[in-house]
Amino acid sequence: MGQTQAATVSEIEETRGRLDAELEELETYLTPATDRVRRTAMILGGVMAAVSFIAFIRRQRAKSEAIRRLRQIDHRLERLEDRLQG
Repeated sequence: MGQTQAATVSEIEETRGRLDAELEELETYLTPATDRVRRTAMILGGVMAAVSFIAFIRRQRAKSEAIRRLRQIDHRLERLEDRLQG
C-alpha cells in the first residue's frame, strides 16, 4: 500500500509539472495575441468615433443649410408682400 500511494503522489507531481510547463508555453502565445486584439479594438474604436463625428458634423451642416434656405425664402416672401402692399 505504501508504494502505490508514493507512485500516485509522484504521478500527480509529474502531471502537475507537465501542466505547468504547458501553461507557461500557452502564456507566451497569449500575450502577442492579446496585444493584437487590443490594438485592433483601439483602431476600430477610433475609426467608429471618427465616422460618428463626421456624420454629426454633416447633419449639423445640413440643418444649418436648411435653416439658411428657409430664412432666404422668408425674406423673399416679405419683400414680395411689401411690393404687393406698397
